[in-house]
Order: sequence, then C-alpha cells, then structure tokens
Amino acid sequence: MNLDIEIIGGQRLIAHLAEAIKNIDPEMKEALRDVARKVVQDAKAICPVDTGSLRRSIRAEEYPPEAEIYRIYVVAGGKIINPKTHRLVDYASYVEYGTSRAPAQPFLRPALEQNRVLLRQVLMNGLKEAFRS
Repeated sequence: MNLDIEIIGGQRLIAHLAEAIKNIDPEMKEALRDVARKVVQDAKAICPVDTGSLRRSIRAEEYPPEAEIYRIYVVAGGKIINPKTHRLVDYASYVEYGTSRAPAQPFLRPALEQNRVLLRQVLMNGLKEAFRS
C-alpha cells in the first residue's frame, strides 16, 4: 500500500523558517552559552574524583556555524593529562556509562537533566523572538 502526502505551502514554510533562523538573536547564543556553563558546573560537582583529571576535562566547546547552525557541546575527556597514567583523559564514557567491571557513575547526563527546564526555556524564548520578526 502506497501513501502519498502533499504538503500545501511547504515552500513558503521553508522560506519562513530560513528567515526565522536569520532572526535568531545573538542574545540567544549567549543564553545557550550560559546554559552550557551551568551544565559544566553541575557536571563538575557530580563527577567522581580520583585524580581530578576527569573533572578538569569537563568543558563547553563551541563549533563554528555551518549552514547557519549554532553548536555548543558539553564534553569530558581529552586535553588534560592524568597524572597517574601520564595519558590524555580518555575514559569519560567509561565512567559515564560503566563497563563490565565498573558500574556507571553518570555525571554529564544528570547535569543536563538538572538544566533541562532552563534549556527549554532559552530555546522557546529564542524561537518565539525569531518568529515574531
């Protein structure tokens, strides 16, 4: 059985969305940076500590816009040398999700969950402003 769907006004919707993206306020980007900083702060507070290297590796990273997409990530691992192993911190996912030998000790997901309402509010406010213009 085939089902054909025709969207009337689809091109107009696409044009409206493209225009709305252009209207996203730089203040929204700063608000998203603030949310990311809060997630980093909360993740560092939750992160289990042995040497402190994993905690120090938690950071927000912003990526250059591609195709008008703004990206900011909260990441852990890399860029920090663990004093015990003398290697880059490469075990963040093992701590977050656990292994067959060690239970999960999540710190990134709970930090994001703690800030879900704030993130949603920032996104909704920014999108409302973009579509008002």
